[in-house]
Amino acid sequence: MNLFTTLIKDPFYIRLIGAALVLFIFIIAKRILSKLVIKFLSKIQFKQKRLDIVLFDCLQKPFNYLFLFTGIYMALAISPFIYYQTPSEQSFILGELTIPISIISKATLTKYYSVIIIGIITWAIYDLEHIYEQLFSNFNMRVALIDNTLFIRYMARIIRFITVTIGVMLILITLVPNLSTIITGVGIGGAAVAIISKDSIANIFSGMILLLDKPFVIGDWVELGTIEGIVEDISFRSTRIRTFTQGLVVIPNATIGNSNITNWSRMSKRRVKFDLGVAYATSTTQLKTCITKIKNYLETHPDIEADTSLVAFENFGDYALNIQIIYYVLKTDYPSYLAIKEVVNLELIAICDSLDISIAFPTQTLMIEGQNIQSK
Repeated sequence: MNLFTTLIKDPFYIRLIGAALVLFIFIIAKRILSKLVIKFLSKIQFKQKRLDIVLFDCLQKPFNYLFLFTGIYMALAISPFIYYQTPSEQSFILGELTIPISIISKATLTKYYSVIIIGIITWAIYDLEHIYEQLFSNFNMRVALIDNTLFIRYMARIIRFITVTIGVMLILITLVPNLSTIITGVGIGGAAVAIISKDSIANIFSGMILLLDKPFVIGDWVELGTIEGIVEDISFRSTRIRTFTQGLVVIPNATIGNSNITNWSRMSKRRVKFDLGVAYATSTTQLKTCITKIKNYLETHPDIEADTSLVAFENFGDYALNIQIIYYVLKTDYPSYLAIKEVVNLELIAICDSLDISIAFPTQTLMIEGQNIQSK
């Protein structure tokens, strides 16, 4: 009874017990409070169930930490370890050590609590990328602005970048009270140039131009000079291309903006051009018949564009009579393209065999005094 009376009468223990109770309540109730706040926000903003799930997944953890640190702040604020004007003269005595009870001022506690809250809110807003994408997508559908999901992703990333920038600036202003004076003295333009280089700005604007102009999108097969592969991603600074040897090439957007871009995925058809060489022993009649049969075959092939095929006796080669063949394959993906070429080539061999025409190969004939003595 005497111990209880002592605790009740001593302000130190009253504040300590109160702080412990507040912290305990917030630790127990943080998940419930988080769910209630997120549910309230989802009812105000969204009608789609999928977005409600995304909102809950993105905000649950940040809000848990928000209420946890709020509980810690409130518990410390009423605890005896915080002083408002001047530190308390009370102290703990451990052996020869005297430890003061008042450890930190209320102003300092509030400053660091504000930094933590700014960080948590920045984290929560940063994680809402899917929500931003859906909002931009809905806006895009209403006004028919740009039919480009990549542009929507890029805008969501810009919001993320702005969010982090504002969050960092607010934290710095909170920690350094005279930061605004320093920035004003240096100049906003000078500070921006000091933080973001000229190349970075050029890359960001080039990325915006790429998204608006749309020379390619993610998944396209492109060629940039000596680099050829599939576009994997476009970010603020660079574009990532996966080459056919599975190497990942990261190219600055400014470099792409100044380069010639070949987008092979935009082909509506693919051209095939080559020479078919037949032996010099082939007669004129055989040659004409062969050309006619090849033309008829290409014109009737379902995967070859009609009325665009060209087959003609082009020239006299070193060891063959060259027939030039040009046609356009309607399927542009590489596996189908190769399969159609294979079918056509096999049919060309069959046509030559049916006419008893030999397909030429490199040969040399040595003659002495007009007599053939060796052929190889």
